[in-house]
Amino acid sequence: MAEKKLGYNIRIKAEKVNHEIFKEYLEIAKRADDAGLYYLAFPEFFGRFDRNRIHVIPYMTAIAAHTEHAKLGPDVLQVPFLHPKHIADIGSSLDIISNGRFILGVGTGWVTSEFEKFGISFKERGKITNESLDIIIKLWTEPAINDYRGKFFTFKDLCSPPTVQKPHPPIWVGGASDAALRRTAQYGNEWAPSWSLETCSGLPSLPEGTWNVKERLEKLKVYCNKFGKEVVIGRGPKGPKEVGYNQRIHVNINPDKEKALEDSRRFSGVTRKAWGPAEMKMRDSVIGNAEDVIEKLEEIYDSGAYLVTLYPLSADSKTQWDRIEKEVLPSL
Repeated sequence: MAEKKLGYNIRIKAEKVNHEIFKEYLEIAKRADDAGLYYLAFPEFFGRFDRNRIHVIPYMTAIAAHTEHAKLGPDVLQVPFLHPKHIADIGSSLDIISNGRFILGVGTGWVTSEFEKFGISFKERGKITNESLDIIIKLWTEPAINDYRGKFFTFKDLCSPPTVQKPHPPIWVGGASDAALRRTAQYGNEWAPSWSLETCSGLPSLPEGTWNVKERLEKLKVYCNKFGKEVVIGRGPKGPKEVGYNQRIHVNINPDKEKALEDSRRFSGVTRKAWGPAEMKMRDSVIGNAEDVIEKLEEIYDSGAYLVTLYPLSADSKTQWDRIEKEVLPSL
């Protein structure tokens, strides 16, 4: 029987950020953990112009210390912006703090202005990510790296704390390009794209109209075969030679669809005249009542995903979680 697990995005995005807002979101995380959710996601926006966000690493650490069961991780960490030793140490530390619940979600990033701010090559972001993952896995699985000489990183005598999970915490790879699928096969344990990307066009790594979930899964199988791995459908991977598949979907649950649309647009910063990635995201979001969300969940599970992570398109995450807990969870 296929697994049907649920995750939830516990991101703070509000008109202001203070300790009271943090406590509100901490309570949501604790309720989600108590409700048996499989995964808590924490988006990372390191290069965005937004004062009203708490940095993902200390925030995730606090949540890890106050929950007991749900797995948790950045969804996704934009790898080129950090040194791989930094990422490896963060991952090891969070795996220890959470007692083996950390998942490293990784991506290359896609907003060119972010790379310009930090003086990092946008064109080489994929190669930087691959080399970083090679180093991170070595730091997690070997006593130390005595001498590393790569294209982007050169160092001697580095090590990271031992991880709880063996051989290392799971690595989930976002994106849907051929490069992302190959990266998943070579370094990852799961492919974790966004459902909304299936019909998006105009993004740098996704030429118009070139893919869908079924076709991408077949391509992933080809790459996994080259690295001696197998794609598993309808359940999570059970070992390093298996690669799983999970999805995320944006939602705004409200019986009043017009209010749901207004709330979603305000949260995404999209006006009716705007058109861009945020608007593309909304096109495949579920904006309406709980029955609409349940129907979309079944569609995604039928595509082969064993886990779906819900991203609320609303600054009122508490109300969204209330509706998910009362109206969506019982159906699963």
